[in-house]
Amino acid sequence: MASKHIVKLLDGSTHHYRLRGLNENDEDIAKWTKFCASVFSYKPNPPSPSYFARHFYNDPRHDANLVRVLTYRPDNNASSQEEEAIVSSVRIFQRTISMGPRHPPIETGGIGEVCTSPDHQRRGLSKVLLQDALKIIRDSSSRVGLEAMSCSSLHASPTFQPVYSKVGGYKSVVSQWSLVPIRLQYFFSSESTGNQSVFMRQAQFPKDAPQLMKLH
Repeated sequence: MASKHIVKLLDGSTHHYRLRGLNENDEDIAKWTKFCASVFSYKPNPPSPSYFARHFYNDPRHDANLVRVLTYRPDNNASSQEEEAIVSSVRIFQRTISMGPRHPPIETGGIGEVCTSPDHQRRGLSKVLLQDALKIIRDSSSRVGLEAMSCSSLHASPTFQPVYSKVGGYKSVVSQWSLVPIRLQYFFSSESTGNQSVFMRQAQFPKDAPQLMKLH
């Protein structure tokens, strides 16, 4: 369901935005991937639109409606027929977290791909989207097609921690990383017999990194 949001700036100007989920079609999703790529283009190795497309389509639990966006008409006329442009985005990832053998797994809503067009920053748009995302997570038990999510989580630079803490009450923790052996699995089939066999070995770095990157 879409909703309208009006932002009044210090200079007295008024701007109209519309909050909605993405439509479940390739055209709308393509607009979103191009938008995300444009916002993150400042990075040393900027992600391409195809990166965000893979991130979406390769997720077995992807849901276009859980990509929440704010759109804006360039002429700022709410009744205009001019096409709306995506100017801010937040995505909810449905994930299951294992709590170990003594506890049942929990469903969580991961928050990611938070970005706003430079021309529309410092207008509280990310705050609007984050509050919308948190409401969806809180109400997930009563929404058709969604698992009941008991918590939300996100990974972000420490620079943005005060923002997320203020909007969603997120507590900051330092990520702890460990190296663990990874085993690669290969399938072989015999053209003569049609039989398949499996071979497993420990991953070798950096030799196997390109294959693992494609897999992810």
